Amino acid sequence: MSRGLSLTVVLLMIAGVAVAQPSPRLTSRNDLSIMAREPFQIFDNLYFVGIGEVGSYVIETSEGLILIDTLWDNEGYLEYLLGNIRKVGLDPMDIEYVLILQGHRDHFSGAPALQQVIDAQFGTAEEDRKLMVESFGEYAPRIDFIIEHGDTLTLGDTTINLEATPGHTPGTTSLQFPVYDEGVEYQAYFHGGPGVRSDDPAVARRFIADLERIKRIPNIQVQIGTHFDSYLPGTGDLFDRAALLAEREPGDPHPWVRPEEFQQFLDDRIQRTLDQFGGAL
Repeated sequence: MSRGLSLTVVLLMIAGVAVAQPSPRLTSRNDLSIMAREPFQIFDNLYFVGIGEVGSYVIETSEGLILIDTLWDNEGYLEYLLGNIRKVGLDPMDIEYVLILQGHRDHFSGAPALQQVIDAQFGTAEEDRKLMVESFGEYAPRIDFIIEHGDTLTLGDTTINLEATPGHTPGTTSLQFPVYDEGVEYQAYFHGGPGVRSDDPAVARRFIADLERIKRIPNIQVQIGTHFDSYLPGTGDLFDRAALLAEREPGDPHPWVRPEEFQQFLDDRIQRTLDQFGGAL
């Protein structure tokens, strides 16, 4: 991978990319003056580098970094993301893979600019690759590999299991991977889109079936969330947990290691989906 880009060169490239992409509408959801947050380390190998409304995470491995989602494409976002990665002591030029979990703009639209400054492989599901092209046309990000249900991605000492969990988007992807707290391993699950955005009962039935399947995965002790603007069991209080983590004393439990909440989250999502469709599924 390239290691020689100076910050000046990176900023010049950012400026050129920003002109080329369609101009996004500034809202309270993507305004960095409202949404900027300090990044923080969650586990030995997992870092939050996102904003107040949507997550972006870095998984650190023995052979480089894996970035999950790329945030918005509004002005300043690329500098923000790169800066957050550096603030937690990591080098963005060590990113080997970027996983885009869903084809909504807040998760993928930062990718084209990012591709100008890092040498990494970008992956998403085929259904959401098409969704990105529909949204961005010629400005859609380059996709280097297609994620399919049951795939694994291994980098160094870390293997991620990749699962198709459509419903929020046609190609929403979810992840299972190990995290470590002072060397103690836990299994984490990251649902890439925990809410149905379709009026098709078949989509809802598939979504619920996937949630029921996920409930049977053994030993999930940690849940990672993608959005924080509404309460969901185990994910809606990210920044409250971050405060607890910052104040944690030796011997205190880790605020993210709460296995019972994962089952509560899945049950909540099943019930919310049934309610959304009037129980007629």
